[in-house]
Amino acid sequence: METKKKLSFWHIWALGVGAVVGDGIFLMVAQAGQAAGPAATVAYFLAGLLIMLICMSVCELAVGMPKAGSIYHWSRRVISPAFGTLTGLCYVAMNAIFLGSVGIAAGQITNSFFQIGSNEQLSATIWTLIILTVVLGIALLGGEITGRAQLILVAALVGIMLVFIVLGLFSGRIDAANLTPFAPHGATGICAAMGMGVYAYLGPLSLLTAGDEVKDIRSFPKAMFWAFATFILIYTLAIFVLVGLVDSSQYSTMESPFTTAATYVFGDFAGLVINIAAWIAAVTCLIGEIFSVSRLTHGMAVEKALPPVLAKVDKKGNPYVGVIFGYIVAVIIVLIGSFEALENFYLTIATLGSVAGTLNMTICLIASFLYKRKFPEEWANLCWHMPLRKITYPLAFIGCIALFISLYAGAISALIPSVIFVALIILFYLFYSSKHIDKTEA
Repeated sequence: METKKKLSFWHIWALGVGAVVGDGIFLMVAQAGQAAGPAATVAYFLAGLLIMLICMSVCELAVGMPKAGSIYHWSRRVISPAFGTLTGLCYVAMNAIFLGSVGIAAGQITNSFFQIGSNEQLSATIWTLIILTVVLGIALLGGEITGRAQLILVAALVGIMLVFIVLGLFSGRIDAANLTPFAPHGATGICAAMGMGVYAYLGPLSLLTAGDEVKDIRSFPKAMFWAFATFILIYTLAIFVLVGLVDSSQYSTMESPFTTAATYVFGDFAGLVINIAAWIAAVTCLIGEIFSVSRLTHGMAVEKALPPVLAKVDKKGNPYVGVIFGYIVAVIIVLIGSFEALENFYLTIATLGSVAGTLNMTICLIASFLYKRKFPEEWANLCWHMPLRKITYPLAFIGCIALFISLYAGAISALIPSVIFVALIILFYLFYSSKHIDKTEA
């Protein structure tokens, strides 16, 4: 049974925005502020523009080959089965890792409201597992229900953040002294903060995995553009207001600086509202991640790159085995994190997930660039093409290089795990995928 076409433009937009406006702004921005000071505003803005350019370029593939296993299928068909497996598993790994990291963030935020017992880390872990289980339940209801839930939550979240921005700008509490020095650690700090921005902005890739569930494929590039426009605007303005209200040297990674700022300016109730917004942000992010894991594992299993059990769907066409798989991986990550210092583990897995996502984007960009050359007639008949292709593609490739540099500038320790990760994927392809998939054109 195939998945069903039930997603509209607004469902796709909500999935894209919800997958981005999460802990990347409410928690990770604290790390960016420590690295770059007020210049974190510029760092996040640049990271957003670069990833927007890359994702918009890849939209040609989404329009031309809308499939549940899209990211895997594109690279397999245009480049080779080996690259298809590499990029597909990178994407699955990114979302599964982010399910763990965002789950940890959601548990930490919930724990600030209701701590269970005297052990703070244990309580946060329990809340994380509870939240992941609730998200599992939502995802098992199917893509249309997931999209509706996401749309409602994202609308509430965007509304809260816009109120914070407007009230903050006109509060009279923005202190120019907090904006100087603007870049205390220079280009190195900005580069490291861009790495945090990469983590924040990788969410819209989730849109690309839902191609065969979209009513009108022309919605893809439109939804991608407006999702990016929405959260780049929100991030940039929100971070500017934040650094103007609270000195960036006071930020703590596992506490939302937005809560601190809102409490400082408007009182405890405002801080509570922002904490609720942070919780909503984390949950919407989790919904987007588990949605993506299930759709891509389903598509790869259909083409025999993954075990066939992952290809199963329920009566509604929902790939429920993939949903459960993503949940199990996230739970394992959270349980491993419960034995580590929570802050350090959160930053480490966030970086590893970002590396996997950036590698995935780079391979997809190569496939998108080669698409026109390998299938010229098919490409010519697309209902949408990337404008100014001769300019945008070179800039997008430069953007990929810049993103890798920014990620390792902030966490060079992630280099060795990244190499090990890629090696494991290659071994999986050699010993499983290559023996099962049909190597003829898909």
